[in-house]
Amino acid sequence: MKKLLLIIAIISFVVLGTGCAKKQTVTPGGLMDTPQAHYAEGKRLLKQNQVDEARKEFNRAILLDKNYAPAYEGMALVYLAKGDLKLAEKYANDCLKRDKNFVPGMVAKGRVLMAKGDNKGAIKWFDRALKNNPKFEDAYIYKADALVNMQKYDEAEKVYSEGMKNLPNSQELNSRWQMMQDMRRAAAGLPPQYLAIARSPAITRADLAALFVVELDLDKITKKPGPPEAKKFYAPQQQSVMGKPAGKAGTELPSDVNNHWAKHYIMKVMELGIMEPYPDGKFHPDEPITRANFAMAVQNLLAGLLKDPSLTTRFIGSTSPFPDVPNSHFAFNAVMLVTTRGIMKAKLDGTFGLSDKVPGKDALLIMKRVKANL
Repeated sequence: MKKLLLIIAIISFVVLGTGCAKKQTVTPGGLMDTPQAHYAEGKRLLKQNQVDEARKEFNRAILLDKNYAPAYEGMALVYLAKGDLKLAEKYANDCLKRDKNFVPGMVAKGRVLMAKGDNKGAIKWFDRALKNNPKFEDAYIYKADALVNMQKYDEAEKVYSEGMKNLPNSQELNSRWQMMQDMRRAAAGLPPQYLAIARSPAITRADLAALFVVELDLDKITKKPGPPEAKKFYAPQQQSVMGKPAGKAGTELPSDVNNHWAKHYIMKVMELGIMEPYPDGKFHPDEPITRANFAMAVQNLLAGLLKDPSLTTRFIGSTSPFPDVPNSHFAFNAVMLVTTRGIMKAKLDGTFGLSDKVPGKDALLIMKRVKANL
């Protein structure tokens, strides 16, 4: 009997010990080995897009204190960045269970809902966050993003304005408000759907082809479907718009365009010699257009529609005013043409930005200036 009681006591001790071990947190290894320090480091790593390293920091914070709400908010943002919305929402909920008044947790919850397509639900959480802390910058930013997703541009602009009143020194809010103004200016006089183009961070080659055809009404202003002689639309030495040697323009439609939504737009700009395929024979319609290739396309357009092939060689041999555009560059003449005509502008640092992508708002403003030149 005593032996049986001893065995039961040992088993109970092991079970209780195991249960306690599960509840234990790790022992800090140093003065800075705290949940707060690891949370701060995790947020810093997230800003640098080091998602996996950030996850380790937030996880360490949880191991040090399982009730530390901010660590769960950090984990929610990690899984949001990874695209795992189920885990992201779980951690956001875990955060708010531990501290229902933690404002960043409310914003994390809203961001998860926004990623799931529930913009209305997201706005409720952003409003809750702002009610608790009207000076929390992220709540304004993501609330405005949700409104833009709903195409409520006026309301989004009001959110930025409200944010700047409460946070007058916020460069981010001021920058976003200014961007909204630029979008409106770019889409002024255009159908409402053009605001969606204006807010795009980069347009594709297919987008540009469509803009040329629709905005300039190429079918109307060109009397015949084909361009003048192909040589009128190429820079010297038969350089293509991609900056590599190109042969005679092909007449067949590139294979990657056959089933593309922009097929007919691409056909038109190719027929007119405005844009052409890559040397590999494909058009790469979904690739972002660069400023260099945008300039080349505008040059080809002007040379054809104005019936002035000299536009493609006018600046050859002249000195380049741009430190990043040598006069030997394939797009040099085009860059000079569009900048001297005010169609495209240099960047604030004096460079042209040959390989930079073209935001939608910039593309719309450029198209307006092209119209003025025609």
